[in-house]
Amino acid sequence: MRRLALALLPLALLATGCGRRDAPAPAQTNAPDANAPVDSETAQQRAASKATASRSVAYTCEKDLPITAIYGTDLMGNPDVALIVKGQNFNMAQTVSASGARYATAQGLDAGMGLVWWEKGATAVLQQVPAEKLADIAAAQTIKTCQRKD
Repeated sequence: MRRLALALLPLALLATGCGRRDAPAPAQTNAPDANAPVDSETAQQRAASKATASRSVAYTCEKDLPITAIYGTDLMGNPDVALIVKGQNFNMAQTVSASGARYATAQGLDAGMGLVWWEKGATAVLQQVPAEKLADIAAAQTIKTCQRKD
């Protein structure tokens, strides 16, 4: 009987090793869970990674008005420009143009008027347009013609 017990011992040990085991704990990662709820601060941090300022260009306009244009992308990765005119900052989104790069904002130098910045090569024009007609190219009036400083 003792021999039978010794002979069955390896089988018993093997059988206990084949039983259910607890799964190993999942590895911890720093990657965000795509299905996890996102608070507004986290969403802003993720979106902010797309915003860039790629180049800053100085312009001299009629009557020695300096304008600085900071070209880059907005939070969604779309082209934009921030203009500094008379100490004021105007954030402008790119709009449709037949030639060059055209940017517009409903915020302007005067109440109810928006601004358009239209750049082509070394020349740019600053235009004023009724805020509700930003997309209407014919409604804009040029207020300054500018040349890029090299």
